[in-house]
Amino acid sequence: MENKIYSRVNRSRSLLLNLYSNRGVWSKQEDNMGDFGKLNKIKLSGFKSIREMELDLTSLNILIGPNGVGKSNFIHFFRFMNQLRSKELQIYVSQKGTAERFLHFGEKETKSIQAHLQFDPNEYKVELVPTQEGKLIFKSEEVIFNADKIRYQGGIKRFSLANAGQEESGLPPPSTLTAASHVSGYIADWKIYHFHDTSDTSALKKVSNINDNVRLSPQGENLAAFLFSIQRTTEYQKIVETIQRVAPFFQDFILIPDKNNIDQIRLRWKHKGSDSYFDANSLSDGTLRFICLTTLLLQPYHPTVILLDEPELGLHPYAIHLLAAMIKSASTKTQIIASTQSVTLANQFEWQNIVIVEQKDGASHFSRLEESDVKIWLDDYKMGELWEKNLIRGTP
Repeated sequence: MENKIYSRVNRSRSLLLNLYSNRGVWSKQEDNMGDFGKLNKIKLSGFKSIREMELDLTSLNILIGPNGVGKSNFIHFFRFMNQLRSKELQIYVSQKGTAERFLHFGEKETKSIQAHLQFDPNEYKVELVPTQEGKLIFKSEEVIFNADKIRYQGGIKRFSLANAGQEESGLPPPSTLTAASHVSGYIADWKIYHFHDTSDTSALKKVSNINDNVRLSPQGENLAAFLFSIQRTTEYQKIVETIQRVAPFFQDFILIPDKNNIDQIRLRWKHKGSDSYFDANSLSDGTLRFICLTTLLLQPYHPTVILLDEPELGLHPYAIHLLAAMIKSASTKTQIIASTQSVTLANQFEWQNIVIVEQKDGASHFSRLEESDVKIWLDDYKMGELWEKNLIRGTP
């Protein structure tokens, strides 16, 4: 199913870009995250710790703040939208408990969840309300097409999707050239990655289906299959060379299907100076996480949005420096939202990349820095140092 969605997203995107290019609006050379399809702004209210927020998003967004202020809740909203778009909202809500778990301080405090997402030239708006049975149902859902933003005739057009009382979204599959299907395609390709589980029972260390290779899975479950699918690309060689900078003993991956089942493959690798093969169990937790992050950020084709929750966990400071460089490079090809508790990682970014997350009056508050907030310090300190010294917001 995901293979079909991914191909539809790319096909629709290519057709739209060709259409707009022919109208003199964009060229393929201008197709980067500064232009078509980027999530420019999000307005959200009533969702978990977020009473109300409005945040402009850029290609690179680094969320900093103390524990428990709502960074993870913001990232989880994107997973919530994935489930909504795939028409699995009711299953997702029931798995997590009831609507009460999603509403800010519950139904007594919050009557609905409202979201307004702006992708040029489209917008998506939804309002969800709780039922007595603990479900979340639609009060309204619509897509807005702003023709003037692409120099197209027709003005502003609104398309109603789910009707009031409906249990699942009216967003269509990302298969046709409509505003709604375009929005659907981008939401379908928002990917949240979390490579923290490197235990003996981790899916990273088990066999995977060799055909499961369109996207790297959220916890790296299909890492070997994905690497197998891109091993003839120049990006694969960059992945190997980058891993070698952190793990000098690493020579290359051994990407061979299982001899007893050619549909399965396991992550194996070769140690420099040895003819023996090793598997994921022979790698340290930090090295295994770094391999996943390197593969994600250096791959040939990126998701529309990559979301990372504390990607620095378990990494050596040098590996964190490389991670930051890869994040910055990938942000020229996709949109990245990452939360961090690491001063070392925050030090690698500019003030324009930083989003401060705080608790105010019992709710999460998101804001960007102004140049005036940091200008007098920039000659002497990096962003992480300013954060650590409590010279900017975002500290306990």
